[in-house]
Amino acid sequence: MSFEGREDYGMKLYRSIAPEKGPTKLFVGGLHGNEGLYTAPILERLAQADISAGEAIIVPRLVKNSKYIGVLSEEYYRSEAGMRLLQLIQEYKPSFYFELHAYEKQSYSRLTDPERVKKIGVPHFVDLGDGILIGSIAPILRRKFTEHDFCMTLEVPKWKSESEAIKEKVLEFLRIGLMKSQREMVMLEFRMRYPVQLKMAEELFHQYYRKRLKPF
Repeated sequence: MSFEGREDYGMKLYRSIAPEKGPTKLFVGGLHGNEGLYTAPILERLAQADISAGEAIIVPRLVKNSKYIGVLSEEYYRSEAGMRLLQLIQEYKPSFYFELHAYEKQSYSRLTDPERVKKIGVPHFVDLGDGILIGSIAPILRRKFTEHDFCMTLEVPKWKSESEAIKEKVLEFLRIGLMKSQREMVMLEFRMRYPVQLKMAEELFHQYYRKRLKPF
């Protein structure tokens, strides 16, 4: 089934419901600052796909331009953007959740710093290649999901965002999440394509959550 677009909660939202039963999936970009400029073109293209099972919701940019408040802080979830995000999760109750961000070049070392968990309490991101980063979502937000849900963050390098190769690489990753109906199949596909990076990302996840949750 193809996606239908509409304005909802003051933002563009695409939704598709397939005849065959399956999980509900939510893809959200542009959560704060001007990140929507970089995430919207990618997620707009993702919304051109057809799904065969379940339901999918795609929000190319949660906010067009807002004050930058980090998603790791409680303050974010009290902001207009944060409350809008929580409302989406509460309404659709997704069992697959992908969060798409965009970062500045100078932030790369901070996001991938092996000491990040000691410095700010969360694991560092893993580079898939070309500066595209993956990691877990904010622990505050992870508590809104069940232990069986799949939740992942992707970070797009802003300074490379116009590159078709970068866009396609991110889309390839997101399409796997969109098309697969079981989390085990999603992870299997990710591991096949990025064996070294996924092994590292899973180890970081296990260390942080002490194996209480399955990655991701």
